[in-house]
Amino acid sequence: MSYIYAVMTSTDGGATWTTVATVTDTAGYTDPAKLASDTLDSRYRDALLAPTVQAVPLLAVHVFDGPVISAPAIATDSIGENRQWKETGRLLSEIAADLRQFEDEKKTAEAQLLSVQTAIGNARARLEGVTQAAVRMGMPQIDIAHAADRSREWVRKIGNLPPQETGEDQKTALLKAIQAAGGTWNTRRAVNVLSETGHPVTDKRARQLLRDLAAAEVITKTDPSTATYRPTGD
Repeated sequence: MSYIYAVMTSTDGGATWTTVATVTDTAGYTDPAKLASDTLDSRYRDALLAPTVQAVPLLAVHVFDGPVISAPAIATDSIGENRQWKETGRLLSEIAADLRQFEDEKKTAEAQLLSVQTAIGNARARLEGVTQAAVRMGMPQIDIAHAADRSREWVRKIGNLPPQETGEDQKTALLKAIQAAGGTWNTRRAVNVLSETGHPVTDKRARQLLRDLAAAEVITKTDPSTATYRPTGD
């Protein structure tokens, strides 16, 4: 046997009632009174949780033998004042408990985040401190960058090193020196002059700069068997 129930509301203190829903029981209730009570509580909770703030109307549930409504009702239940307060209080307690749980979870998450942020800050400070020590000891910047998993620019910044000059800067400085001094130029002279003018380079780099200037035809090789040059036209 299946039951059918009607949900009714009243906004005038129970003088008149309006049927707002007629539903066939699909939950398999065997006790019509239990069906009426559970449905009433559920509908009342739904009304309390409605998105608009308004007075909850009086509610009543009438249960009939199915499959269609046929009077009289075999079970009824309705919200009275005491029951409203009890159900409302129960719902308020549930929501307050949820809120406390969420607030506790938030506090825990914030504490964990603060701990992680502190750990990150400490690790970053240690990384920068060791990097500065490595720079002062003369460890190659590329090795520092590789070990620290950072860029060479980051290493220069943390180590308070001047920006890395480009090859064009070195080439321009060498060309100015050659044009100003004239004469014969080899690797050693190029290295010494660049070092004196604030552009230190290795022998290998100096040889490459001389070859680049020769390719640009601003200096000319004076001896095919040695890396010696003079300003073109000198």
